[in-house]
Amino acid sequence: RVAIEMEQHGRTFYESLSLGCGHVEIAALATALAKDEKEHLEVFERMLNALPPHQRGPKLTEKELFAAATDLRKKIMPNARTVHKAVLASDLLKTLDMAIEMETEAVAFYSGLASESNGLDNAVLTGIANEEKAHLKMLRDVRNQLSTSIPEPLNR
Repeated sequence: RVAIEMEQHGRTFYESLSLGCGHVEIAALATALAKDEKEHLEVFERMLNALPPHQRGPKLTEKELFAAATDLRKKIMPNARTVHKAVLASDLLKTLDMAIEMETEAVAFYSGLASESNGLDNAVLTGIANEEKAHLKMLRDVRNQLSTSIPEPLNR
């Protein structure tokens, strides 16, 4: 369920970036990443639906699940206001930094899950972690290219 929420947030982030960045290369990359996040979301939904009904619910209490989702939003996903401000301010470097941080945390999360004996399909989790690593590399490459052509704001 946490993975599903992560992928939903990631997809929204990249769709917003694609629509609002005003930079052709970054918009194309964000569109591709949003598509990948949608595919990851579908994988996790299939995994959840394949579980017997008694295993689909969280082993956590509702309070614990809410706390985990809140922690996810605070630690991994930038909030919508921060993303919106960065995109509106055309601070693409800051926005790419947010995406890099988000992908770094996703790699750690999925790699950690894949290394545990948790009854999940560890090969699928490893595959998704590797795709997130590829996203991370693409974002870093674009960020490095962009940083040579756009000076960073002085107020960093």
